[in-house]
Amino acid sequence: MSDLIFNFVRSLTLREKAYFKRYTQLHNNSEDKNYLKIYKFIEKQKHYDEKALKNHFAGETFIKYLSSEKHYLLEQILNSLINFHANTSNNRKLLKLILYINILSEKGFKKKATKIIRQAKTLAYKHEEFTIILQLIQMEEEILFSHGILNYVQQLETLKAEREEITEKIQMLNRLRLLKAQSRELQYEYMPHVSDPSKYPHIFDNPLLKNKENIKSLKGLEIWHYINSITYYLVRDFKKSQISHQRYLKFYEENEYLFNKNQKLPVLSNYMYLSAKIKDEQHFMIGLTKLTDLIGEKDIDSDYIYYIKYARILELYHKINNQDAARALLDEVAEYVEKNSEKFGKTEIDHLIVLLVRAGIETKQFTKAQQWINLWYEKVSIEISLNIIKLFALIIYYEQDYADLLSHEINSTYKTLKKRKKYTKLEQVFIRFFKKIVHEPDQLKKAKAFDQLHEELRAIQNNPTQNILFEQFDFLKWCEAKMQALD
Repeated sequence: MSDLIFNFVRSLTLREKAYFKRYTQLHNNSEDKNYLKIYKFIEKQKHYDEKALKNHFAGETFIKYLSSEKHYLLEQILNSLINFHANTSNNRKLLKLILYINILSEKGFKKKATKIIRQAKTLAYKHEEFTIILQLIQMEEEILFSHGILNYVQQLETLKAEREEITEKIQMLNRLRLLKAQSRELQYEYMPHVSDPSKYPHIFDNPLLKNKENIKSLKGLEIWHYINSITYYLVRDFKKSQISHQRYLKFYEENEYLFNKNQKLPVLSNYMYLSAKIKDEQHFMIGLTKLTDLIGEKDIDSDYIYYIKYARILELYHKINNQDAARALLDEVAEYVEKNSEKFGKTEIDHLIVLLVRAGIETKQFTKAQQWINLWYEKVSIEISLNIIKLFALIIYYEQDYADLLSHEINSTYKTLKKRKKYTKLEQVFIRFFKKIVHEPDQLKKAKAFDQLHEELRAIQNNPTQNILFEQFDFLKWCEAKMQALD
């Protein structure tokens, strides 16, 4: 059984927990507060067990009101975190200044409140906190309304114009955010190919993307760069997408003060990925240097940095066919996945395991590749990579000459993909091929089957609506290697 307060306590860092304890000591003279008793008990639990909690405090009166006591505990933790994080971001600094302005205004210190409004506005404009600017405009208007002074009508007119300008920027940001969401949906749906962009003019022919001069804000330009980069990726123009991501990365580096440091990581990751895809080792190494320089920096997620590093290096080794380097790296990556699988979402772990399996096949470490497929089913098993995992399993069983396992996997692949409506032309061709040769001892018949497979794979590779999985593995190259072995 899960519980909000239990999960929230588990989410606290060691520094946040230490601060909470100091906060409670400052605000409560007694260590016997009921909410602290609950906190101390829950903090020691590895899994939430409300029955154990109730049994432990069975003699306490407060246990009858456990729900309200837990609610109060959550409030106290949140109050301590507000204090702890009050100056950790510009947004929070501004919210604190707004509280100062409110209190000063209520106490009648309008002049001081107005001075702080101006300070807050300077900070808010610098960091493009537009909704907070609107709030500050309203607070400034309220002070003017309550203390009418000479020329205050002109000041109100100025504030009205300022409000309209900020509102326009917010509306532009919202339009761009919607367009970004639509682009991401399209990417997820087609993974990654859009064969006919004219069907989606709201994305590929959107006036917002044609002239970035109309964007009016740096936060809007950040979204503009993202959408431009992804549109090139969606039509598989990887060179233009790489160039676009290079500009996107430069934009981040020129405006780092405006963004969270971790926001740079996906941009850097995509830049490296696209450099790998087009075999641009020079720009890949530029990206890798920038990435490794971030390790150990304050407020940067170092685990995510290593995820990017391993994933992108394996992609590069795959593209440039550096099997020796890939073989030397695989055990290190596999150990990283085992140790860190709980830290990431399923999508990230899925991606790394698929790369491990592919590298295992390419370096002819088929036993390890099969172990990593088993790990995929244990740790991930999500639809997004089901097709490639199933095809990899067929190839691995064939390479290991496991005829019975191959027969079982043929049936499993057919039923699973058919049921999920993911049985595409590529899978059909491989199922038909492996059915022919799984128990076929005649080498000549096998060679003919490979000849037919080669012809069908070439047709699929040349069809942009069918060849998506060729982005992940060169099936034609694998087939040609097997054909050579049979000669």
